[in-house]
Amino acid sequence: MASSERVQNLFAGASELAPDRRAAYLDEACGGDDALRAKVETLLRSHDEASRFLSSPTGEAPTLSVVSAAATAAAPVGEHAGMRIGPYKLLQMIGEGGFGSVFMAEQERPVIRKVALKIIKLGMDTRAVIARFEAERQALAMMDHPNIAKVLDAGATETGRPYFVMELCKGEAIVEFCDRNNLSVAERLDLFAQVCAAVQHAHNKGIIHRDIKPSNVLVSMQDGHPHAKVIDFGIAKATASRLTEKTLFTEHRALIGTPEYMSPEQAEGSLDIDTRTDVYSLGVLLYELLTGTTPFSSKELRSAAYAEIQRIIREVEPPRPSTRLSANTDTLPSVAANRHTEPKRLGTIVRGELDWIVMKALEKDRQRRYETTNALAMDIRRYLAGETVLAAPPGRSYRVRKFVRRNKGAVTAAVVVAAALVLGMAGTSLALKRALDAESGLSEQLAKTERAQQAEKERADQLKRVSDFQARMLGRINTTTAGESLMQDVRERFAAVLEKAGVPEAERAAQARALGDLLARINATDTAAAMIDRTILRPAIRAIDEQFKDDPRTDASLRQSLATLYLSIGLYEAALPLQESALATRRRVLGEEHTDTLASVGNMGTLLASQGRLEQAEPYVREVLEKSRGVLGEDHPQTLAALDNMGNLLRDQGKLAESEPYQREALDKSRRLMGEEHQSTLRALNNLALLLMAQGKPADAEPYLRELLEKCRRVLGEDHWGTLTALNNMGVLLHGQGKFEQAEPFWRETMEKRRRVLGEDHPDTLSAIHNMGILLLARGKLAEAEPFLREGLEKHRRVLGADHPSTLTSIGSMAGLLHAQDKPEEAEPYWREAMEGSRRVLGADHPHTLVYISNTGSVLLQRGRPRDALDLLAPVEAASRRAFSDGHPLHLAAYLTALGGARAALGHNADALSLAESNLLEAHPIFVRTQGSGHKDTRTCVRRLVDLYTAWHAADPGKGYDAKAKEWEERLELPAAKDEE
Repeated sequence: MASSERVQNLFAGASELAPDRRAAYLDEACGGDDALRAKVETLLRSHDEASRFLSSPTGEAPTLSVVSAAATAAAPVGEHAGMRIGPYKLLQMIGEGGFGSVFMAEQERPVIRKVALKIIKLGMDTRAVIARFEAERQALAMMDHPNIAKVLDAGATETGRPYFVMELCKGEAIVEFCDRNNLSVAERLDLFAQVCAAVQHAHNKGIIHRDIKPSNVLVSMQDGHPHAKVIDFGIAKATASRLTEKTLFTEHRALIGTPEYMSPEQAEGSLDIDTRTDVYSLGVLLYELLTGTTPFSSKELRSAAYAEIQRIIREVEPPRPSTRLSANTDTLPSVAANRHTEPKRLGTIVRGELDWIVMKALEKDRQRRYETTNALAMDIRRYLAGETVLAAPPGRSYRVRKFVRRNKGAVTAAVVVAAALVLGMAGTSLALKRALDAESGLSEQLAKTERAQQAEKERADQLKRVSDFQARMLGRINTTTAGESLMQDVRERFAAVLEKAGVPEAERAAQARALGDLLARINATDTAAAMIDRTILRPAIRAIDEQFKDDPRTDASLRQSLATLYLSIGLYEAALPLQESALATRRRVLGEEHTDTLASVGNMGTLLASQGRLEQAEPYVREVLEKSRGVLGEDHPQTLAALDNMGNLLRDQGKLAESEPYQREALDKSRRLMGEEHQSTLRALNNLALLLMAQGKPADAEPYLRELLEKCRRVLGEDHWGTLTALNNMGVLLHGQGKFEQAEPFWRETMEKRRRVLGEDHPDTLSAIHNMGILLLARGKLAEAEPFLREGLEKHRRVLGADHPSTLTSIGSMAGLLHAQDKPEEAEPYWREAMEGSRRVLGADHPHTLVYISNTGSVLLQRGRPRDALDLLAPVEAASRRAFSDGHPLHLAAYLTALGGARAALGHNADALSLAESNLLEAHPIFVRTQGSGHKDTRTCVRRLVDLYTAWHAADPGKGYDAKAKEWEERLELPAAKDEE
């Protein structure tokens, strides 16, 4: 029988070749073994079926070569016991590894204490290492956990080698400790939970370990119990570089680093590393604690080439722990003895729930792993308590077995009663025997059917692995990076053509500059998005239609990946049919409560909300929240995301009070379960701040936003979309408080980075362009504001459509500009368009709709049409008071000024004039309190009062209204305030 490992290796080699060269390769490699060849060819067919839909021309990949000894030669290491390094005296070497040596040292100042001093090998950029350490020093200093060894200091030796100083911990590596002390599986799990708690504490402080392995988890006895200490936090990041052949091997082909514990995203050299990389490494550690070996053996990895190591870690599925135990018959007795049990018993303990927990932590796709180390630890605790684990498949038989174990007494009694009933029916056994005999002739046919079904299952599993891999590849498409690479390639090819043609160097430089100027006018991100859509995504859709008709699961998975990608690059219309199809298929094939179905339901809600179709989105958002709570539990990451999304949707619908409990619950649970700097916590921070701003509570929102921006810059990086969102919202907050000058740098930086990173037509870029315009408008810089507002409006109409809420906001801002330019006749149609669209999309009582009604009434009054203004304004007085009285006083004051002005202009009796007076006198102190007596809005209100009392005096002279008119008119003679702060 061909081993699965050999089949996988031959498949990997053959899949790299052109199809017409594979037969010759297999002739030689299989050596006449037809069974082996058949298995490899089956894998290749599955690979080709799943790969064909994404096929596109590729360039020649650069080759990698071993770095020569001369290129990496370094001076001999001179550090030894007795030497002094800064304030530390080296006492003795206590460890040595691929990255350097560890000494016990004595710190001599400012305190005397023994420490561990780790000296990094020569060949690393010392300044970069120390700079990366310094960037994390503050977070490292904040870590205070009994299971974490503190990192105290860093520096460089006289020979230029980086060193790190850590708390000195006594103990031995966790696996060795457990084996030497024959800890049982339960004791190992309890110790492992300590490690998870330590790593979660670090994650809460924004620190990812990146190099969790047994030698970095030291265990000693404290008060008669095993106590774990995790060491080397902060060091892996400081010394990190992307995995390449150069970084993985020394000049003598000695492997450095620990690929056995390396996550798939680390193996491929991704810069996008998050806390789930530690979850994977913890999964490897748990695998070893249970089985005595790692998922992929050290021998297998350390004898493989660089590309093969990457392939194994990224693509090969390891055996389950119980499978590995049963396969290692030679070592199983000693492994079981080290765990204080019998071989057969060990397999029984590990099989099932512990298999599920380990394999969930080891998922290739990090989206499918435990979201946090705390979630992994909680499942371990559930297992130890005899409760249902989250990693379990939702099968009825598993839950029944769990019920029996937890309720053994009651179930035993029930079995006794059932047994008595069975004994009374013994006479029926003869009939049963005859029936079984009649069926025995079918056994061979059933066996054949089973074998065929197993073969089909294996083929489906192979196809799923390939399609999952390609779905992950789709998710990694980055139009910004692709656009930059495309433009760089054009420049390089242009330079090569000129050089080949013999163009003089000076002329080549001039033409290159000219080309650069031309390319600068093209948005690289938009170009890449269009190219990817045209050359990859649209052909992919056609191929899915043709090739996966009989495989609905794969069809739905790929359509969902494409829909998510289209959504991420702002192509909403292209995303919708794919999303609808993926959701319908998953409902039909997987069922309403499958996690993949719930994910598609949530994605449909997100897509509709992104299109501004809020009412249509709501049932999807509510459905995913209710089902996630019931199926996954209150503390599951998907439930937290659904909570947050529900709050966001209600906020966008103007249901601010209803939104708040969802937003606060989402933030509180994210902090507790996911950690302070997990992306879900950052999202929840942002969304609660936005809600508080919408409620007119900027002072309450500001600390949340400042916390968010600081964490995003540090954790996500300057150009990450989350950082750009935090930048933008900081500007929104300051703008809403009238701090326009302080807001401008935040919004200008947001706009410039979104143009570059997201592209000119991305919805977030449109928002940034619009915000820049309204900021300049608020500062009275009308000429500077106009091009931004016109550009924003044109792009909103074209990209998002006339009825999108953001388009309606842009229309209203254009009207505001024209109003400020004293062009009421040009402003009116814009105000009306915004008002009518908002009524249609958001509803008659939505705060945005009421603002547009107020502004339309104001411009009608300004144009001498008070009757039209009053007919528009009077019917919404109660709704406006409800919407604006709590947190939006300026909107209320503006509405009352327009309403009072219209009533005053039409006032033919005392009742009408009295109502007008009441409206205006209510509005005036609001303006004075919030904007000052010299602001233009305050002066407009005063002017309306002068007009009111003048008209009242004419209608009813001798009552002192002329004196009131004069009193208010004197206020207009005070100097007006500048519009700017």
